Amino acid sequence: MKKFSIFSFLFILIINILQAQETQQRYELTAEDILRWHELSERLRTSTPPDAPVVSIAEFERCQGVLIAYPGYSGFGIPNNLIAEMSQLVTVTVAVSSTYQQNTVRNQLQNVPNINMNNVNFVVGSVDSYWTRDFGPWFILDGNDEFGVADFTYNRPARPNDDAHMAIMANFLNINHFDFPIIHTGGNYMSDGYGTAASDELVYNENSDLTQTQIHQYCNDYLGINNYHVTIDPQGDYIAHIDCWGKFLGVDKILIAQLPVGAAHYADYEAVANYFANATTPWGNKYKVYRVFEPGSTVSNARTPYTNSLILNDHVFVPVTGASYDDDAIAVYQQAMPGYTIVPIMEKSSTPWENTDALHCRTHEIPDLSMLRITHYPTLGSQPYDSAFILAANIKNLSHQAIVSDSVRIYYRITDSLGTSPWNDTPMTLVSGETWAGTISGIADTCQVEYYLLAKDESGRRETYPLIGEPDPFIFTVGRNPNIPTDTIPTDTVPTDTTTIDTNDLVMNLQSSALHILPNPAQSQFVVTTPTATSMTVFNAFGQIIYRENIFAEERTVNCSSWPAGLYIVRIELPNGQYVNKKLTISR
Repeated sequence: MKKFSIFSFLFILIINILQAQETQQRYELTAEDILRWHELSERLRTSTPPDAPVVSIAEFERCQGVLIAYPGYSGFGIPNNLIAEMSQLVTVTVAVSSTYQQNTVRNQLQNVPNINMNNVNFVVGSVDSYWTRDFGPWFILDGNDEFGVADFTYNRPARPNDDAHMAIMANFLNINHFDFPIIHTGGNYMSDGYGTAASDELVYNENSDLTQTQIHQYCNDYLGINNYHVTIDPQGDYIAHIDCWGKFLGVDKILIAQLPVGAAHYADYEAVANYFANATTPWGNKYKVYRVFEPGSTVSNARTPYTNSLILNDHVFVPVTGASYDDDAIAVYQQAMPGYTIVPIMEKSSTPWENTDALHCRTHEIPDLSMLRITHYPTLGSQPYDSAFILAANIKNLSHQAIVSDSVRIYYRITDSLGTSPWNDTPMTLVSGETWAGTISGIADTCQVEYYLLAKDESGRRETYPLIGEPDPFIFTVGRNPNIPTDTIPTDTVPTDTTTIDTNDLVMNLQSSALHILPNPAQSQFVVTTPTATSMTVFNAFGQIIYRENIFAEERTVNCSSWPAGLYIVRIELPNGQYVNKKLTISR
């Protein structure tokens, strides 16, 4: 009995030491990491980049699963109730070192209350830690509409198994694998799905043999990033990971931590928040910057890692510690992400949340590899008066099951002097390839319009865009064009039969025959001939305005030599307030 007690004590002591070492490893480089740093340049791998255009998938896009790890002696770094919560929503994939360990972990999880074991699977491949965010796969969609993994060299040389795990996951998911010749870490990277990403300057520091231009070019080639925000590290900690202080909540939403006034790094946090507040999003508007109070080490024993959260479809899991700031943090998420279910997750006592290591660090989303992916550049902000607005979107059915044509719709409601209308819907029609277009009509002189898109495919997928749909729609306001005399504008809306999209000509009114575009298809330029008009606007296939001219002659030559090949919509507004739309193709 005495021998057993001594053995038990020694065993527990060793486990505690190992856990303490593992916890410390994420904060800073260990002595072994420093001694082995030269190995990273030796491990750098490169392969032919993915076929363009490449898209880096955002965390807030549709997910099918989440990756967590069980590194053996330390067990899970997340509490069991989080695993159970996630299993109710998506497939939880557990990285284990062997089939023996797989059976052990399976038996352990089966005893977790409320877990859905039908949504738990395992990938066998040794790992050195549970920080799947740092070493886990960066998912991309290439120009062939095939998913892949961009595999960077993980910046912890003493964790070779972690570094090798991206290739294992690519094989497990049966998707493409690309060696991405950059030293990096997942905790210091976030993307928006539209070619914009953000990291702090750690990416420059750890790739000092490359110029900043070379780093940005690699990110463009392998990730499709054409706008890379690389900021200071306001936290000033050894970890220098962006997820410790910031997070994209959407394409035009970002969450930035906030410190008490007078704190050591207060000015740095404010500088980063101001930087994003003045930056332009891919949608052409400014970022909506939300702040969450994270006093962290500035307050004795405070652990407030609120930006270190995980988005899984319409749920957001937020780490809490029992600090007095927890409720305020949850309220910020509810304000920033209306309609989402915000789930506070209390830390696990053996592996507590830290200001530099929390829930996001220990999980990694897996996108829906058969997603119904909608790309749309929304109409936002203040718009000049028009009786109707054209919206276009690109819809990819990555399940390869047909899109249900009559399911693609715009849902909208209008608030004007008469009040707020009920939600209405109008169809979107396939124009060409993956481009769908539809029209919101019946616009009042001055009003606010809210809208979202819906599509379904034969696989059973139903996708709204934005993902949350009605609770957080796109919003724009409309004001009458002061250049058009009031007595020339019809009081009635455009007749119903003239607002339906014709897939041949996209004709919106009966005077469309008076509009001529030659040549069509065009290459370097085209000539527009029309009766007297007040303006011409050209939209690309995603609904972005790429050309506008407010004073318009009856014949106008437009230089389109720099426009990408594809489908465009040319819209002419007439003096009487009506408008004409026609399809233009640019070929090369």
